[in-house]
Amino acid sequence: MSIKRGNLGFHVSFVVPNEATERMDQFITTHEQFMRETHHLSGDQEPIVLSYSVFKSPELNNPFDPNSGETGNTLYGLTEIYNGPEGVQAHMTLGQQREAMFAELVDLTNTYSVAGILGAPVIAAME
Repeated sequence: MSIKRGNLGFHVSFVVPNEATERMDQFITTHEQFMRETHHLSGDQEPIVLSYSVFKSPELNNPFDPNSGETGNTLYGLTEIYNGPEGVQAHMTLGQQREAMFAELVDLTNTYSVAGILGAPVIAAME
């Protein structure tokens, strides 16, 4: 399925001190496993995930100058896109059933998140 205007998505950005990246990496591994076990790439059963990706990069002093040096933090971006509200709700329901994973997400978000877009519509896409 392709992503189009009106689909709903999540994006959470994290700035994590380098000494805490192991914790974040462990969460990402757990979350990816959860996504693979409970989400579908096609069919009729929600949640159908149209896109799931995680980005990781050193935080640079100047993001437009790779020679500017690093800040000592690592940037993470977690992005998911669903067809609509049914997929978003199914995702949230399943995620909250995994209490330890969900509690870790909440704690990581409260500690390291710098931006969160939750259940927002896609406003531009390469349809």
